[in-house]
Amino acid sequence: MKLLLYSAPAALAGAAGAYHSELLPLTFLICFIYFMKTRQLLIPLISIVTSLFFYLHTDLTLHSLQTSISPEESHLSLRLLTPFTGERVKRAVALDGSEKLIITLSEDQQHLLDRLPSYSTCKWEGELTVPSSAENFSAFDYKKYLYYENIHWVFKAHGLSDCISEKKNLYTFLSEIRYNGIEKTKIIFPDNLQGIAAALLFGDRHLMGDEQIRMYQRLGVIHLLAISGMHVGMITFFLWKVLLKAGLTKETIRISLFVILPFYAVMAGAAPPVLRAVGMVLLGLGLQFIFVRIPLLHLLSAVFVIHLFIFPTELVNAGFQLSYAVSFTLALSSGRILTSHNKIIGLLMVTTVAQFGALPIILWHFYELSLSSFFMNLLYVPLYTLIILPAFIFIYLLSFLSIEAAAFAVWLPAMLIAPIDQLSLFISDIRHLVYIAGKPSEMKMITLSSGMILILSLFEKNRFLLSAISLVVMSAYLISSPYFNPEGHITFINVGQGDSILIQLPYNQGNYLIDTGGQVQFGQADNQFSVGEKVVLPYLKSMGISKIDLLILTHHDWDHIGGAEDLLKDLKIGEVWTSAKSADKEEMRKLLEAFAEKRIPVKELTKPVEWQAGDSSFSLITPKDQLKGNNASLVLQAEAGGKKWLFTGDIEQESEVAMTDEFEDIDVLKVAHHGSNSSTTEAFLEIVKPEIAVISAGRNNMYGHPHADVLERLGESKVYLTSTHGAVRYTFTGDGGTFEVAIPYNIEK
Repeated sequence: MKLLLYSAPAALAGAAGAYHSELLPLTFLICFIYFMKTRQLLIPLISIVTSLFFYLHTDLTLHSLQTSISPEESHLSLRLLTPFTGERVKRAVALDGSEKLIITLSEDQQHLLDRLPSYSTCKWEGELTVPSSAENFSAFDYKKYLYYENIHWVFKAHGLSDCISEKKNLYTFLSEIRYNGIEKTKIIFPDNLQGIAAALLFGDRHLMGDEQIRMYQRLGVIHLLAISGMHVGMITFFLWKVLLKAGLTKETIRISLFVILPFYAVMAGAAPPVLRAVGMVLLGLGLQFIFVRIPLLHLLSAVFVIHLFIFPTELVNAGFQLSYAVSFTLALSSGRILTSHNKIIGLLMVTTVAQFGALPIILWHFYELSLSSFFMNLLYVPLYTLIILPAFIFIYLLSFLSIEAAAFAVWLPAMLIAPIDQLSLFISDIRHLVYIAGKPSEMKMITLSSGMILILSLFEKNRFLLSAISLVVMSAYLISSPYFNPEGHITFINVGQGDSILIQLPYNQGNYLIDTGGQVQFGQADNQFSVGEKVVLPYLKSMGISKIDLLILTHHDWDHIGGAEDLLKDLKIGEVWTSAKSADKEEMRKLLEAFAEKRIPVKELTKPVEWQAGDSSFSLITPKDQLKGNNASLVLQAEAGGKKWLFTGDIEQESEVAMTDEFEDIDVLKVAHHGSNSSTTEAFLEIVKPEIAVISAGRNNMYGHPHADVLERLGESKVYLTSTHGAVRYTFTGDGGTFEVAIPYNIEK
């Protein structure tokens, strides 16, 4: 049985090597450790074979992720696998032959749903598009996510015909039950509980609002809203007791669970944590039939190997990683750490171990740690495990007898959740209780993981002082690492039709943000999508930024200031500089009120400012008094990373002429006004002579930016377009650095 323990790390190393070949040496490291521990050749040899098998199996699986659909196809016979969901754009998963794709309906085309029979294959008319890639560094990559689901196309439908009804298959039947169950939660539960109920009962968070999800994330308890071992254990315990009371034998109950739990896994969304938990229960029950009992760690290792074999692409899934990381940490620590006779101390131990196990994975995917998560988990885990989840299950089952009775019964958990949510909302808004660490490098991940193992190992051996010292050292390493980082970055964040530029200096010498972007529709502010919250803030967090030392708002157009207010929720801003007459625009007046509420000093600059930060120097140029609108933009000149930079806001020809004496030969130009033809004149370019030009503009924008004449005037300059390349980043050490783009693309100039 010990082979199971040794096989799991070997399988992981082999599968990981198929994704990143540089991880393959881990196999030999693992085998060396096994040999040093056992002094036997058999176990290292079996580990090498296991690792090689999983490498080849995973590599073969990844190479099989191919499409057979021609991109020119405009008519497809599709069978829906899931119902359409969504608000403005409805989406569903459909099957073309044996290949899955995403089918979408815009608001104008949603009337087609009235003509769509249930359980049918229809001929759809539309356009195939490639899923969008991540357009900012460290952003969610929708294309990659779908690729690992073996989905390669999004079909934008605008017509259907010739529908043929089909019989339900088992998957369709269970999917319908799940969909109807989620819809039923809207009837039973009040608005503030619908999202929580759908998440707890069916593993679906679509009904939860952004603020609600943000609150649970910042508290570090978002895992409670993902169906996992806790839910499966509760369901299994409930069924066991009920069926036992009904007079069934234990053998009959075990057989019943073999049927019920797989159905439940599908209805719960078949997420990796659900599959892990169901797999462990079923394997444990199966072994009981042959009178075999194995330790928890062996059982978990066996399920991990089986799971990785059946679904090798789930290795890159955050839920898979978190579920197994926490489970293995708890299983490895189930000896001395978790054997306390005091239930309160035992709960403290479990919470501590789980937090440690999840730490590296959380930092890799979410870039921040909730400093309140330990205490909030002590409150939330018992509350949700012992009260909320059983209550919601009971209420949902009661609804089959009487909707009215179920809706009435909701008042009890609602009364319990309401004050706790109020307290949680208050705590989640305390900015200092969230530590933003940034996305760790591979080396930092190895260091953190090794540190976690060392701390838990020392603690389990009762070497508490050394364990505490190790914890302090690791915490100091995390907190101090930015101050020892010699790299600096200048990033043109892709905010669509707008500007946002981050200047991050080495050794934490300064973080400056020039503008914040802002979604614009038909020339007006669009509040339906928050660029600050969805684009700028995640990137800043991924870079480990918790404080913006200086926010420069070049002028007061929405596409430059629209994301600023959303940054105030999670980040500290030291100071704001902007151009004169900021209160003339209503949007800017509201923003000034938000700054005042947070006690952030705001300066309206009318005179030039120069300053030095480490080896970098900056000079802010203010517009002439008579200039207005775009021409009133603040302009920043900088020397950093061995290059001279000019950030021009939205200045146009009038301002270029007025500031002629201020400009000089530069290396990198942020092209003004998104490449509008009213800016970047020949006379201006003859003065600044940029080697590199960056244009921040939205893809297929209604203004036609960048203008063809501007691109022609840039002549021999190398041009980066955020609309084509996504975000553009210059990473430097000392006086040397390199450019990179979020969407690699070779542009010819």
